[in-house]
Amino acid sequence: MRFLKKNLLSVFIILLAAMIAYPCFAAKAATMKFGVVSIQEVIDKSEAGKSARKVLEAKQSELQPKLMEEKKALDQEAKDIEKKSSAWSAEKKQDTEREYQKKMRAYKLKVDDAQYTMKKLQKKVLDPIFKQLQGVINEVGKEEGISMIFEKSRSNGLLYADKSLDVTADVLTKLDSETTK
Repeated sequence: MRFLKKNLLSVFIILLAAMIAYPCFAAKAATMKFGVVSIQEVIDKSEAGKSARKVLEAKQSELQPKLMEEKKALDQEAKDIEKKSSAWSAEKKQDTEREYQKKMRAYKLKVDDAQYTMKKLQKKVLDPIFKQLQGVINEVGKEEGISMIFEKSRSNGLLYADKSLDVTADVLTKLDSETTK
């Protein structure tokens, strides 16, 4: 019985504290202003983002034709091996397939190297933009009296935001104006 009275008293005190604190939190939440921004849209539409895309596309168009040409040659070689292998001795067939596998491994290494090069270039080109973008988002938030700005993407957990909260256009305009300076 004594235990029950003690627990009831604890629950009552917690409820009383919550009822007293609730108006304070509710008033603060009512004055908070939120915003959302689409980072992807800003990168896609900004001058800095367009410039970065040109650099990345130029590098990709430099690397891709060489790899495509080599892939076609390997595909053709595989077809030739398949056609001719029935007439070969077991030893010739095994040697030819081994050589083909070596070429495939070398090709895969080149593809991996190209992907690594592209990721490294992407980081080099985009990191300064993201750093500048973070500063711009902070400035827009302060200028517009926004308490919190969330990224507008489903992958980050934001499922819905009213259009009136979207500050993407403001961020884009400010980023472009800072970039041209």
